[in-house]
Formats: sequence, structure tokens, C-alpha cells
Amino acid sequence: MSIVLTAIALLIGVSLGLIGAGGAIVAVPAFVYLGGIDPYLADGYALFVVAVSSAVAVAMQTRVNMIDWKTIAWFGPSTILSLIVVRGFLEHLVPQSVQMLLFGLILLLASAAMLRKKPQKHGEQRNQPVLLSMFGIVVGAVGGLLGVGGGFLMTPALNLWVGLDMKRAVASSLVLIAVNSAAGVAVDLIKHKPYDWAFLAMFTMLTIAGIVAGTILSRRVDGNFLRSIFGWVVLAIGLFVLGNVLHVF
Repeated sequence: MSIVLTAIALLIGVSLGLIGAGGAIVAVPAFVYLGGIDPYLADGYALFVVAVSSAVAVAMQTRVNMIDWKTIAWFGPSTILSLIVVRGFLEHLVPQSVQMLLFGLILLLASAAMLRKKPQKHGEQRNQPVLLSMFGIVVGAVGGLLGVGGGFLMTPALNLWVGLDMKRAVASSLVLIAVNSAAGVAVDLIKHKPYDWAFLAMFTMLTIAGIVAGTILSRRVDGNFLRSIFGWVVLAIGLFVLGNVLHVF
């Protein structure tokens, strides 16, 4: 594995642990543009890495009671079902260039929401089971189509829509990211996609090291600062993806 991919694996882990996103949205472009991996496989590789490393972070966050399990119970089932349906039956119907274009546009929307909308006041948590389930369907569909765990949508939704403070939004998002990513990998294995397990094992171990560091760091950083970091990171990745897609066109 190259030095650049090694650094990216660590960065992905730190990003997941710190802001609850930046896993697959970094890994997919890295695998495609730097690793020369077929986009048909790259999204599955990203889901595997994110599933395993996020599970480690979930275990760490559970120990300090940072996860909102009630919100997850509303949001999670529809997300998982939608992801499985799209990844199992509809993914191949959308050209790869269109997938990457959609990827970039959604990243820009997510970054704009985090950078522009004012944070909610403490205690202003809203419980909307039906709307959360509907949003879960959208997140799952995007995750299944693009091969991402959905943190770049889940974390803003939990923070801006549900009203969780940023740190709890990050921790809760990681549960859904881990489960959704694992579901996507399961679909790929059923479809017998040829994973390079040696490469994945090495990349995943580096990502786990990063996510442990990121999770510890997140407990020492202000929540509003985490919001800003999230927005700017996602904006940069979205511009990078769109730049590459438009260059191809």
C-alpha cells in the first residue's frame, strides 16, 4: 500500500471518530482516483472499511453513554431496508459517472446545511418518528447507490433536524453508519463481488487506529467547532469529486 493511501486510511478513521462522517466519502474517491480500483468495487471496499472501524467507535461511545438509542430506533430500520433494496436491485441501473456527479452535489448540499444553519438551543430536541423514517429511506437509498455509510447526511439530520447536540449526533450516527455499511457489504458478498481481502485488512486496521484517536479527540473539542469542521471537510470533498467528474465530461 502506498504512503498516500496509508495516510488516507488514518485520516478516514480520525474523521469518523471526530465528526461522524468522512469515511466512505473519502475512501471511495481515494480508492478510485489514487488506488486505481474499479468504482464497481471501490464503493463496497469503502463500506467494509467503514463498517468495521465504526463498530469500534460505537463500542467506545457506548461506554460513555453518548448514543441516543431511541432516535436510532426510529431512523435505523427504514435506512437499512432502503439501502438493501437499492444496492441489491437498482445500483447497476445508474451509470458510474452519474453516481459520482450525484455524490458531489449531495456533499455540497450537506456542507451548506452545516455551515449556514444556526445550531439549535440546548434541550430543543424534536421527536418526529414518521419524518425520521422517511428521511431514513432517502439516506439508505443514497448509501446503497453510492456505497457510503451515510454519515454526511445522518450527522446533519440528527443535529439540525432532531436537535441532538453535535457530540451525541456524531456518536449516534456511527451506529447507523456501521449497520448500514455492514448491510451493503452483505449484499455485495451475496452478489459475489471479488474483494481483495489482504488489501482491505491492511487498510481497515489503519482506519481503526485513526478512529480510536478521533473518538478520544472528539470528547475534548467543542461541539460547534465540530460542526464547522464537518461542513468544511465535506465541502472540500464535494468540490474535489465534482471537479474530477466534470473533467471527465
